[in-house]
Amino acid sequence: RGWDDCRMPTISGMRRRGYTAHIINTFCQDVGATRSANLVEMKKLEQLVRAMLVDESRRVMAALDPIEVVITNFAEATAGHSLDFEVANSPTKEALGMHTVTLTSTIYLDSSDFRLVNDETYFGLAPNKAVGLKYHGGNLVCDKVIQSKDGSKIEKLECHIDHSESRPKPQSHLSWVPSNGLKCEVRVINPLFLVPAPSDDWKNELNPESEIVYPNAIIDPSGALLIDGTAVSKWKSNPSFQFERMGYFAVDHETTFHKDSNPTGKIVLNRTVSLKEESAKQKLTQAELNKLDDRRNETKVAMAAKERRMQIAPVDFFKEWDDFKGKYSAFDDKGIPTHDASGAALAKSAMKKLAKEQQKHVKQQAAWKKSQN
Repeated sequence: RGWDDCRMPTISGMRRRGYTAHIINTFCQDVGATRSANLVEMKKLEQLVRAMLVDESRRVMAALDPIEVVITNFAEATAGHSLDFEVANSPTKEALGMHTVTLTSTIYLDSSDFRLVNDETYFGLAPNKAVGLKYHGGNLVCDKVIQSKDGSKIEKLECHIDHSESRPKPQSHLSWVPSNGLKCEVRVINPLFLVPAPSDDWKNELNPESEIVYPNAIIDPSGALLIDGTAVSKWKSNPSFQFERMGYFAVDHETTFHKDSNPTGKIVLNRTVSLKEESAKQKLTQAELNKLDDRRNETKVAMAAKERRMQIAPVDFFKEWDDFKGKYSAFDDKGIPTHDASGAALAKSAMKKLAKEQQKHVKQQAAWKKSQN
């Protein structure tokens, strides 16, 4: 997406992701300036972003990967009960006001809140299990699961609402989106690299899941009050939301939606940062745990390789480093190769290129040594 891609460590990329000028300036002041090489973890910036957005961002309910839920006893269950719920735009800042969400006969849940197999550590919805609906007093019980023909996707859930006095107390209350929710494209932004400090082998350290796009996401209709495609700009910070239980998201400048002039326009939202407790709340599958272990191991291997490389003396660089070991048979007094493995003399241009590679190693090694002090 260019230099303003949300994954890029550029001012335009950070602005597009939802980092305001105030956030960036505050972070720079907190970190300070130093002459020595220093590595500041992204975690520190993310903590600051959460602290500064928590009171400023309007909350909405959202489903990134929505599952359609049909409430089969809707008319019976809602008789005598209000279908409209007044919800605070921010529980910590009354000045942001209120908005209304309406329970409909069809609602949407995020796919992360449903599993076919339940267990005692899982608090989401599962077949024949009751959960609470946020802002609603009754329980939602899953009666039937409708899957695609190949069984790879859950297409619909048929559930009923339980208002009985003997209903079990739910372990959790799930966010939901009514049938008149706003469809949007949500881009979940993750770290660009798998390692904290990329090495020269940075291409192999790129995170294949640095951006995950949810093209069919849906948010509750109150979001229309803040999303204005005629006012968004790539030159300023656009409005941001907190998706309940998910994170903070900013309106992207590709948005064209306007509730009056262009109600069918496109809505694009970028994740600024996840909620701090997100990983703790979600139980990962064994496959996901294995994937995380693989990433951690890859990171450890990459860091160990970088440390080993930084300990090689420049004069021995082409003799000992893995990328060059065994490729050359003779060297000058500075360690620059003069002959290849077969004994053939290297061209001056090739030796000049290798000399630049050695100087690059010298600079990287000096910076690394400073960072260790």
